[in-house]
Order: sequence, then C-alpha cells, then structure tokens
Amino acid sequence: MLIQEEMIARVRQLCQQDGRVVAALMYGSFTKGEGDAYSDIEFYIFLDDATYDAVDPAAWAAQVAPVALYFTNEFGTGTAIFENLVRGEFHFERASEMGAIRSWKQGGSLFNPDSMLLVDRTGELAEHLRYLSGPGPDRAAPEHITWLWHSFLNWMLFGSNVLARGERARALEILSILQRYLLWLARIQEGTTQHWLTPSKNAEHDLSPDAYQRLTACTADLRGDSLERAYAAAWNWGKELIYALALKYALNLPVALMDALGIYLAERIRYADATPLSQ
Repeated sequence: MLIQEEMIARVRQLCQQDGRVVAALMYGSFTKGEGDAYSDIEFYIFLDDATYDAVDPAAWAAQVAPVALYFTNEFGTGTAIFENLVRGEFHFERASEMGAIRSWKQGGSLFNPDSMLLVDRTGELAEHLRYLSGPGPDRAAPEHITWLWHSFLNWMLFGSNVLARGERARALEILSILQRYLLWLARIQEGTTQHWLTPSKNAEHDLSPDAYQRLTACTADLRGDSLERAYAAAWNWGKELIYALALKYALNLPVALMDALGIYLAERIRYADATPLSQ
C-alpha cells in the first residue's frame, strides 16, 4: 500500500471519529484511479458551524502524520508538507457552505463521486456529489472553441509585444499561458479532454506523438533565440489547430485579424535562419 493510501485511510478515520466533522470528501488523483507514489492527497472537511472557529487546521492535519510545514497557499487553501514529503491540501469549511461545491459542475465530470465520499452524517454531501456526477461541459462546443482561440490571439499579441520590447523573462512566462491554450485546442482535436483542468497532466500519454512533438517545439528558455523560435512555432501550430477545428465545427474565425496579426508577428519575431511565419 502506498503511504498516501495509508494517510487517506487515516483522514477517513479521523473524520469518522471527530464529531465536529459533518461531512468530508477527497478529490484529486486517488479518486480517479490515477494516484501514485508522487501524488498529493486533497480533502474538503465540512465542520459544524458552531465549532468551526475552535478548530485548529494545522493541529488537525498533524493528526494524519507528522507535519514539517503547514501554511495557507496563494489560493487560500491550507497546505501541509508532511515529514514524509507527501503534500496535502485541506479545505476546512463550514457545513452550512457545503452547497458551494455544486459550482464545480462547470469544471467537468467527476470520475467517481462515490470514491470521493469520506463521511456524510446528514446525507447532504452525497446529494451534492450526485448533482456533480455525469458528463461535464461540452469542451467541443463551437462557442467554447471560439473563446479559446480568441484568448490565444490575445495572449499571442501580448507576448510578442513583450518579447519585442526585450522583456524576455516576462515573454517566457506568457509563453506558458499560450502552451495551455494550445494543449486545450489539441485535446479537443484529438478527443482527449479528460485532463481538462490541468491540460499538461499526462500529456505524454494523452496526446499523439505528433501533437507532443509540436508542443515540444513551443517550449523555450532564455538563451539565444529560443523564445523567438517557440513563439513562431506556437503561432503556426495554433493556426493549424484552429483551421482544422473550424472545418469540423463550422467556426467563424476572425480571419482579417489573424492575417494582420501574422504580418505583425513576422515583423517582430525574428531569429537566425528564420523562415517567414505562415500567414
């Protein structure tokens, strides 16, 4: 048994024994059958409103295993780094706010809601999870693909301006955003949308070898003309993806803008032995 699985069992036991816990769920890789020795453990713990303020999140997490560090991360989530170097996320919420998890419906389908349930003293959590079960949003809806492409165009123009200005470190950061949009478009094209919220997850196996090679060409560092080559590759692959998707889903593309942007990029994204960016 993995150490993470032992820790999950311990969290379940603690939730069952702690009368202040009204309901609790687990999310993440272990609810999808994808957990391994490198995975985090992640939980929502809903506490009785009357006792909520009396609970010390760090002390509660320390009952699971010895904690080396507990802090609130940039998303407001309690984060534990255990001494065994397993990373855990703990959302402690009031039971009266449990219904907020219904907003997850827009995030996608749940792999197996039953695998998420740890404790449910009132039956309310199971009802919310049933609501969340089933297929999620249609990622291939024309309006959604169009939004992805519009966003890509926006970040491509932004990033190329930053690169032309000479802010290379900032342009590298923006390139990572462009890569996410490319991954989303590629996943729609190839029908591999199961890891939508984190499109780089398992990309080595989810994407075709050709798509992964195209993604590789869109990566860079700060040396030489690596950034210029990556931006050019991102623009060319992005256009190929959107034109293929436009044929399949009858999309109305902003062709005039795309042509103008292609010329604009060709003037700004230059590198040694460059071939012109296709328009």
